[in-house]
Amino acid sequence: MMVRFACLYNALIYLGAGCFSVYYMVAYHDVGLSVLLISIVNVVFDVSESASELPTSVLFDRWSRERTLIIGVLCRVAGFILMLFWSANFAVLCLANVLAGIGAAVESGAASSLYIEYARKHDPSLGMKTLVSRLSAMIGVCTICGGAVGAVLFLLDSQLIWLGAMVFYVLAIIPLLGLMRAGSRTKAAATDGSGTTERQAEASVESDGSAEPGESGTSLTVLDHVRQTVAAAAVLLRKPEIWNMVVFNLGTLSVLTFWQLLLMGHQTGVWWQFAGLVFTNIAQIVGSRLGMLRLHPRSGDIAILVLIVSAVVLAATPMPAVRILAFFVFSCAQMYVANTISSSLHESIDDSIRATAFSVGSLVLMAFTAVVTPLCGYIADTFSISWGTLTTIPLLVALLIAGLARKPESDKRVKVDISLD
Repeated sequence: MMVRFACLYNALIYLGAGCFSVYYMVAYHDVGLSVLLISIVNVVFDVSESASELPTSVLFDRWSRERTLIIGVLCRVAGFILMLFWSANFAVLCLANVLAGIGAAVESGAASSLYIEYARKHDPSLGMKTLVSRLSAMIGVCTICGGAVGAVLFLLDSQLIWLGAMVFYVLAIIPLLGLMRAGSRTKAAATDGSGTTERQAEASVESDGSAEPGESGTSLTVLDHVRQTVAAAAVLLRKPEIWNMVVFNLGTLSVLTFWQLLLMGHQTGVWWQFAGLVFTNIAQIVGSRLGMLRLHPRSGDIAILVLIVSAVVLAATPMPAVRILAFFVFSCAQMYVANTISSSLHESIDDSIRATAFSVGSLVLMAFTAVVTPLCGYIADTFSISWGTLTTIPLLVALLIAGLARKPESDKRVKVDISLD
């Protein structure tokens, strides 16, 4: 039951995200914002998300998973309300994106971690790569469905996409409340004669990794939790898996930023935007399925090479049909490599800091993104959209040359860790 609640929560938030994910730039433009102001709004969102990563991960790992996620949902809903009614006001729109960034920070890593944790408990035989691939496939399907709803709403009024997103996010609170209720029942059933619950015992063990006599009643302060989290973050930043994720996502940033403009150069209308969303998420499903197969040992390197070639074709060709095909190939390869890197990171960390690990990675990534995104826009404005699309591709070239897509030594280390457990 709990894994179903976690799955439903993920499904609803991605239905909500699909309502606006490929339409929001046009929605901003429809209310009179210039491209420069839209870029500033996007940076506000990125900075807000980055600044909220560690605080929200502390709440998620140390306080309450479900309550923290509910806070994130409420921040998202508040932001959607502001966007729906006052999006023409630049200051209010910035405030809305601050709230949306906080909500996104809560979801970052935490939503997937919630599903993976309950899914592993429900069926321990499932491997991490299989779980990540299943989750990615579900996300793709839900985003497409949400995009269809968003397209219909956009045809009525471009600002109604925020209403659709708000409805789905409000509904996402229901499975979170279900998880809280199921968790309370489990704790009540696990209460022993001395009044110590299983959760309290776990908290005692997590405080220092052991359950030594006399320490079960010791509670850590918020400052202690923050110090532990910062210490964990310092260790995590030395893990190559974190930096693989950061460099790879930065390398694909420029293509994922400008693909809509490249594809819309030859077509207009909301359904063409929706078609781009469908291509992206079909590729997500295909890439997730590829991630479940045993491919060539150097498949990661091959996929990155495919990314580089398809990006060049996407930016260079004037033919829309070829651009669509190149974008689809790019998206398939991008999702395959992303799943591989995500699985590697999941396997290298403990459940107790899983959300923190992904939040640390997202924090570093968003910090770089806030700087690189305006650079991509500047190059696109100064030269062309095609050159802007290729701005961050050299990072993929560096990733390929450095061999960071391969991890033979890391695989061996993970196997040793598993055998020791």
